[in-house]
Amino acid sequence: MRSLLTAVFSLYLLISHAQERNADSVINIPGKYIGSVDDKVQFLDKQLTRQTEKYLNSLSKQEMQLKKHLSKIDSSKAAEIFGDVKKNYENLSDKLNNATGKFDKLTSGEFMAGLDSVQGSLAFLKDAANIVSKTKDIRQKLGNSLNQANQLQHKLKEAGDIQSYLQSRQQQIRELLSQYTDLPKSVSKCFGKYQQQAYYYSQTLREYKQLLNDPDKLVRKTLEALQHIPAFSKFFSRYSMLASLFPAPDNYGTPQALVGLQTRSGVQQLMQQQLALPATGGANASPAGYLQQQMQQAQGELSKLKDKLNQLGINGGGSSDMAMPESKINPEKTKSVWKRIRLGTNISTQRSNQYYPNRMAIAVTAAYKLSAKTQAGVGLSAAIGLGQSWKHIRLTGESIGTRAFIDWKAPDLFRTNSRFMASLWFTAGAELNYNRTIESLAVFKNYSNWTKSALAGLTKKYSMNSPLKKGKKVEGAMSLSYDFLYSRHVPPTPAVVWRVGWGL
Repeated sequence: MRSLLTAVFSLYLLISHAQERNADSVINIPGKYIGSVDDKVQFLDKQLTRQTEKYLNSLSKQEMQLKKHLSKIDSSKAAEIFGDVKKNYENLSDKLNNATGKFDKLTSGEFMAGLDSVQGSLAFLKDAANIVSKTKDIRQKLGNSLNQANQLQHKLKEAGDIQSYLQSRQQQIRELLSQYTDLPKSVSKCFGKYQQQAYYYSQTLREYKQLLNDPDKLVRKTLEALQHIPAFSKFFSRYSMLASLFPAPDNYGTPQALVGLQTRSGVQQLMQQQLALPATGGANASPAGYLQQQMQQAQGELSKLKDKLNQLGINGGGSSDMAMPESKINPEKTKSVWKRIRLGTNISTQRSNQYYPNRMAIAVTAAYKLSAKTQAGVGLSAAIGLGQSWKHIRLTGESIGTRAFIDWKAPDLFRTNSRFMASLWFTAGAELNYNRTIESLAVFKNYSNWTKSALAGLTKKYSMNSPLKKGKKVEGAMSLSYDFLYSRHVPPTPAVVWRVGWGL
């Protein structure tokens, strides 16, 4: 009887311990993870829809202008090629807006690792009853997040179809225009704008996909934690988009999976028979060596074909990206506002005189890139007095100021293709500095109290290690400017201003 009670008590302890382990295995998914995914997906979904509508409206107007111009030359051909332009683009817009997330998985379109990982994690957490907290609120949020991620994937597929349509449309219009000679400049200009807008749209899609494949810190940590759960690895290997593209058998990784596969020697023997390799030294040539030789020859032919396609203006020799338009493009146009802003700082010094001590001016600037060759910005500065000499160091507040500037890349007029000319910029700006004692904020309202400067000069930009963060590369700058108003300054200031700075 005692032994029976001991066995029952031991069994009870085992069951209790198993239940405790099972309870510990249930993890609480932080609301921040779901919120982070939702914010990113909703932002990209909104931006994708808004930008697509914007570009489709612009492209529709350009195509209608083309149809109008060509109708004056060949009305029947213009009607045949263009048809109902407005309806065509409205159909493209409707397909994007009607995209939903009511499907389990989407195996068509471009594979995006970042989105696939997010979808896989959300689908797993939504259905993993023994892993995730059983709170209904969490499960409902996971379901909504998964639906939004699926909808974004569907919209990206539709956007890819729109991109393909624009590619074929450009080819059709180009072939049509090639049939005529002495076309009006208005036609070429209109088609150039069409190509430009189509290219900007393709670059916008690329920016969104890159952003989607760049998970933030919280999402990355959550995915790393899930990868240590065997159930998640098994789920992801079966139901992810990657698994649908490269399916693996259920017994993958076991000896049973190798049953029925051909051996290496058997494959080599079959290749020798099928390829009818010549005999060398009384034995058949090596199939691996023969295939390597053929592969090298094929790569050479592909390189020649790619060069020919590039000469014909087909960018990348079959790339899925939009061909580069002949008209000038602005690579900054498709970037978000924040990605076009460049923060920086610069320092300048001034020797002491009978009016001022040795001074060091420190400025913080924010420049907005209008294009790859032009940027405009504003800045705030403050000057610190260092004393009259090394023996008489004294820190004092000397002035505060504000500035506005514009930089544009210096042209390589003599086509030297040198690194120096490639990093040389013209710079011009206006500055206001208050050099008096600040008694109250009311003194700033008097414009006459400010010292005005009008500067113009050259800036040399280069790559350097950040002084603030080890291992980080930033853009350094050295500028030499002339102040056209220096003679009006009371007390006087130097005519030439030398500054050194770097990006933040």
